[in-house]
Amino acid sequence: MNDTLYSLSLLGTHIGLVVAGVVGFFFGSFLERAGFGSSRKLTGIFYFRDMAVHKVMFSAVLTAMVGYQYFVALGWIDPANVYPLETYWGAQILGGLIFGVGFVMGGWCPGTAFVGLASAKWDALVFLVGAGAGSILFNEIFHAIEPLYTGQVGGYAGLAYLPDALHMSPKAFVLMLSIFAVLSFAGCTRLEQRRGEMPVIGPVMIRRHKWAAATLMVLVVALFFVRSPTRGGEGLVRGGSGFLHEIAMGEDHVDPIELAERVMAGERDLLLVDLRPPSDFAGFHLPGAVNLPFEGLAQNLSRLPAEGKIVLYSNGTTHAAQAWLELRHRGWSNVWVLTDGILGFWRQCLTPPSMAGPADPARARAELSAFAARKAYFLDRKPMPTGSVEEKAAHGLTGDAEAMVEPECCGHLVSTEWLAFNLDVPTVKIIDTREDGPMYSTSHIPGALYLNVENIRTTVEGVHSMLAPADQLAATFGRLGIRRKDTVVIYDNRLRDATYVALALERVGHESYAVLHGGFKKWVEEGRAVTSEIPKPTPVKYKPVRGADRFTVDIDMVKSTLGDGKTIILDTRPREYYLGEKSDEARAGHIPGAVNRPYSEDLVEGKGLWKRKEILVEDYRGLGIEKESPIIVHCRTGHQASQTYFLLKHLLGMRDVRWVAGSWTAWAARSDLPIEK
Repeated sequence: MNDTLYSLSLLGTHIGLVVAGVVGFFFGSFLERAGFGSSRKLTGIFYFRDMAVHKVMFSAVLTAMVGYQYFVALGWIDPANVYPLETYWGAQILGGLIFGVGFVMGGWCPGTAFVGLASAKWDALVFLVGAGAGSILFNEIFHAIEPLYTGQVGGYAGLAYLPDALHMSPKAFVLMLSIFAVLSFAGCTRLEQRRGEMPVIGPVMIRRHKWAAATLMVLVVALFFVRSPTRGGEGLVRGGSGFLHEIAMGEDHVDPIELAERVMAGERDLLLVDLRPPSDFAGFHLPGAVNLPFEGLAQNLSRLPAEGKIVLYSNGTTHAAQAWLELRHRGWSNVWVLTDGILGFWRQCLTPPSMAGPADPARARAELSAFAARKAYFLDRKPMPTGSVEEKAAHGLTGDAEAMVEPECCGHLVSTEWLAFNLDVPTVKIIDTREDGPMYSTSHIPGALYLNVENIRTTVEGVHSMLAPADQLAATFGRLGIRRKDTVVIYDNRLRDATYVALALERVGHESYAVLHGGFKKWVEEGRAVTSEIPKPTPVKYKPVRGADRFTVDIDMVKSTLGDGKTIILDTRPREYYLGEKSDEARAGHIPGAVNRPYSEDLVEGKGLWKRKEILVEDYRGLGIEKESPIIVHCRTGHQASQTYFLLKHLLGMRDVRWVAGSWTAWAARSDLPIEK
């Protein structure tokens, strides 16, 4: 495996400058040989007279792409040692338009202008002077166009890869692009000959072109048969020495005391990621932390923000250090490890000074005062208890033998007890989703903000009552003052309202959210604090995570699964609507082959509590639904189905659960789609 200037942190050094100069010299010489020292030749592409720009640039891209794939496949280079550019849609689209206009007007781009200058072209010099002036102007007005980079306009997409967007492997993408290139080159040659700018090529040149195309295709196809002699797959932890200097200088970690001070100060843009199993997380975790277990971290990396500060921690240091390496390899530069993990945090921050060792009197008083403040912040709130079902029930988590016990599940379901002891945590935000606004004005949980589910619904492509697009949802959450690092707890008096808001949070990529088990009814029955005081949130800019919504399918996708013999379509409407005895839509009945499980049957009657996990697992097994089953859930508009989706995915751990946008409303409105009764 070879290191790169990037992995050795040499890009910004004199060595990097020399290497860039050498590469630039040879690249410029190739451009000169291709005729790029002439603006007339460059602009010929716009009149289809001379397609050299297209051919040369395409050749450069293919050479780099195929060569890079071979280097990776042969184990000569680690992709983690290559610096990838992040995607800023707004900035790059606008910049590309400006670049294109400049190229059309002047016939030069910055690189070819240097080639022209080397050939003593005065118009190239004028262009370069203009480019320099434009750079100065860019610097002076950056404050005005900064939203293009922060994602407030246009959108920040992080490390976006075309093969991922097309659901293709990198090698398949190279093959597709190579085929396109061969066809494109042939088409460009024909255009040049028709315009009279290129003489008809002879048989010898034709054979050379064919051999070049054949060689390219052989090289690309051969990629599929090359296996790295040193790499056995894309594991979570990959070797590499690119960050050894950063580790040696201590720039990879944060001290427990320092982290405690930052958390207590309510530092903005600080995201704590707990890598431990959910059971450990439920027992104790740092306030505001999100739980991304180490075993499944690779599938959740895309949800981590590229901005702010990310601190990883586990029980010790090993897992956090390994996750740190993976994130750094993938381009995150804003990530640190908590030194010695949660155990070290307990030792340094939550152990009384008298137990930690001797100290002089003045220092002892200062340490005792600091310890008292940390204890009050981190310990004087009761964590969710763990243990047997009987022990959990004894703590008041549930008073019903049929009802689910929260710690059996995941971080997306919390008890009234947990919320009561975390009301004063700054990063815990509470949302009241009860359908009647006056209920909220009269009495609500202290600090709760009101959000009616109708405020997150809209009409999409003519279908009413659809969950709003991610950008609109993000704007709504931003007006509520919700930040990405906040833990959002949602309650209601109809569970489906809370799960619908949870679905909206999932659509924008918000990681830390939970539904309050039993909702407001259980909170009041337990005699917990309520208030009529309405908090005033401070609006913030909330950016959705692009591509976070992988659970939504439309009705055409549902149609494509009919008869595939494996996908289970689950209709969560009441039985009479499933049978077609009642209907509120254009047609009555159900999707052919769909099974029925009304959403209300998952709850303890009259209590708004989920039934016990083992009861629900058995009930759904009776419908043929197992943990690995591909499941698509729907109701009339998607509202009720959000409750079943939440249950199957987050509480029962089903691996492949999707939710239908528009649900039966959209299906019934399409006369070309079949129905059953």
